[in-house]
Amino acid sequence: MDLLSTLTATLLYPGLLTAVVLGLAFAAITRGWLPAGPGLAGALGSREGLCAAGAILFAGLGLSALPWPPRAGGGGAGWLWAWAGFEAAFLLPLAPALLSGAPRVVRAAIREAQIGALARALLWGALAVALARHADWSLAALPAHLLAGAAALALFPAAIGWGPFAEERGVTGDGTMAGLAPPARALLALAADVRGGALLGAVAVAVLPVGAGAAWLGLAVAAGGFLVAALLLRRLGGRLPRLPLPAAVRLGLLAGAPLVAAAALALALAQ
Repeated sequence: MDLLSTLTATLLYPGLLTAVVLGLAFAAITRGWLPAGPGLAGALGSREGLCAAGAILFAGLGLSALPWPPRAGGGGAGWLWAWAGFEAAFLLPLAPALLSGAPRVVRAAIREAQIGALARALLWGALAVALARHADWSLAALPAHLLAGAAALALFPAAIGWGPFAEERGVTGDGTMAGLAPPARALLALAADVRGGALLGAVAVAVLPVGAGAAWLGLAVAAGGFLVAALLLRRLGGRLPRLPLPAAVRLGLLAGAPLVAAAALALALAQ
């Protein structure tokens, strides 16, 4: 039974299938369209396609390590496995671009890796605070939850490379996908939506009171948080100019680091 439960959690809920569904919902809400489906299988023969498929798998594995309803409760050390899975999901697709040898492609990949890794490190610091008292929404724990949620909201655009933190596309608008065949581009775009949607779902589960009531109510709360955050990202997209790398890194630190530190302090005081 334990093996069956593990397989179900990994492959269906809250694992791989859930990550794909969240990714499609993320694309539909934030961009108003769904990723292209035909020809995706043909991209699996390329290293870019294999890395994109691996990213989708890692996103599902990371998602399955979190306390989704009906197993919502104490987060424990599961967030470490979730962080590792999501970090692999974001960094693995950049490997072919970093190895391409084309200066502008490598530069775009380095920008994406630097901004994203910094923002996600701070983001998971905030989520670790929220997960430490996941089921405890008492008055003593409330400041830690609120500060962790504010930090996650501030850091999320940089964590997925959204809006002013988007990848450098240069004159051609290709970025890290320059020179790739259409199927590989489509699979990489799908992987980006899946990891973005899955990470947004992870944030919703971590910072919202999904374990405070019945399982169906917790899922409704997580879905509502996902929808509101996705709509906010849709409003943000295209409204601000893309920031240069130093400014993006500084803004990420200024926006997130103080809130994460305050959340950790509030958690320590709540103990």
